[in-house]
Amino acid sequence: KKAKEATPERKPATSFLPRMARPLLVATVAVMGLTPSMAFSVGPAFAPRLSPSALTSVSPHSLSLRATGPASLAQAQINRRSLSRRAPATTGMQMNFLVEGLLRVGSCFPYILPMMDSLAYGRFLFQKVPLISMIFMTPLQPFVELAQAFPMLSFVAFLGLFLFVVRNKKIPRFVRFNTMQALLLEIILIFPQILTSSNMGGLIPFMFTEFISNMTFYSVVSIVVYSCLCNIRGELPCKIPVISTAVFQQIGGGAGYED
Repeated sequence: KKAKEATPERKPATSFLPRMARPLLVATVAVMGLTPSMAFSVGPAFAPRLSPSALTSVSPHSLSLRATGPASLAQAQINRRSLSRRAPATTGMQMNFLVEGLLRVGSCFPYILPMMDSLAYGRFLFQKVPLISMIFMTPLQPFVELAQAFPMLSFVAFLGLFLFVVRNKKIPRFVRFNTMQALLLEIILIFPQILTSSNMGGLIPFMFTEFISNMTFYSVVSIVVYSCLCNIRGELPCKIPVISTAVFQQIGGGAGYED
């Protein structure tokens, strides 16, 4: 009995190893910068005891390496396909914008015919204000010289526009409307020409002839400027009294009508 009391009891030697291994494992995880998924893979006995600093000390390189997995590669392929699908749509929008711009500008060209004929009615105004003559004569001078070199060119252009543009249903209605309106304006200019030609043998006073010529020139310029501005804005110039109504009777429909 005395021998048993004198002999101290020995504690199990295995209790010291787990007690020292846990701090060492925590330090190792903190130093090596292991990810939380790797830290929890060591087992349920040690992972819950990891400190927050050890769990949050994740290396950026390890994150970047994990981001290059199959899922990210598949996402990159999807992004490339979406970009390749958007490219034709963007190109189509650009082409539509270009075609629409050409139609708007091209709809203004038929008004060159009435503007050329209106220059004869502005002769009195040009004599008084030479600056106005320069403004209108300079851009129209090539067309006037071409018409003087070929006297039948104006009639051929008038007939060609009516047959191959106005009557052609394949051409957009926007272009056909402006062409027909320019041709009607060209026809209307015949009536003031009858009144102002040589004062009708002296039956009409000179002041009245000058007034008719100036008003005709002002009217044609106003109609052409209004029509060209509407064309550039993409609007149908259909608010000219009498003339626009006659155009609708020729091409059919109304302001909101489509072929």
